[in-house]
Amino acid sequence: AAVSACAWLRDGRHFVSASTDKTLCLWSDDGVVLQTWTRQRVADVALSADGTRLLMACANRVTELSIGLHNGALKLSASERVVLEEADAITAIAISADARFLLVNLASETQQEIHAWDLHETTTPIRAPCGVYRGQRQGRFIIRGGFGGANGGLVASGSEDSQVYVWERRSGELLQVLPGHSATVNAVCWSVREPHVLASCSDDGTVRIWGVRTQA
Repeated sequence: AAVSACAWLRDGRHFVSASTDKTLCLWSDDGVVLQTWTRQRVADVALSADGTRLLMACANRVTELSIGLHNGALKLSASERVVLEEADAITAIAISADARFLLVNLASETQQEIHAWDLHETTTPIRAPCGVYRGQRQGRFIIRGGFGGANGGLVASGSEDSQVYVWERRSGELLQVLPGHSATVNAVCWSVREPHVLASCSDDGTVRIWGVRTQA
């Protein structure tokens, strides 16, 4: 079956994969499957910085499994909990560096929004997003966004209109629209060394590097 998402654990020796046959696998870095878990199809996965929380995008929900040592072996928990629910299908998720916020990209012909959710909220599921970002276009394709900038103060995403969008995380203000690609921008990725530098990839077959001019 096709693999839809992967994420490394913090120790760098284990990773999790999700596939279209509705199987979630915990692997060691030498290719041994340590645990399998069959569930509904997972579109994307994200791991918290401490490696103890696995977040999964499933249709219009984000659910969570805990990861920890059981009898000396690394294991996924047997039960999951619903973290949040959206009105539209979730195509991608990204967790902030401090593991507090989750960015959710949505496939919708009408809403055209990206949402940020505060994972420190005590209600389950979380009642409402803490950030809403508008302007980009996403209806048919998988688009991936992410947190960046100094202290994670920026949000960026690709778009089906061939541009890259950058917002201020707290206010939702659209700061920049970056033209240059000639087809859908599928994903963006912030530099881990330069907080205001990001890369974007597109169906036009190119990867572009951007310097975002902002004080955030």
